[in-house]
Amino acid sequence: MNDLAFVVRKGDKGWVIRSQTILGEGPVGPRLAKGSNFPSEFGLTFKDKREADAVAKKWEEWYYGQSYLRKKRKSKYLA
Repeated sequence: MNDLAFVVRKGDKGWVIRSQTILGEGPVGPRLAKGSNFPSEFGLTFKDKREADAVAKKWEEWYYGQSYLRKKRKSKYLA
């Protein structure tokens, strides 16, 4: 199960990409990078909803491609 999704919402200046977890929605910001490069070149606000949806997929690919999410954690308990 993915713990974070990127959603598109209507904002004051067009369509805005936001991060969404089970705790709610929030702005997309550098805290998501957790020590890696934050791709600010993707953009967060768009006039066209289709473009915003496409870029939201880029954000998701980038986020789930981070090395700290791909590492398998070893359990310290043996079953």
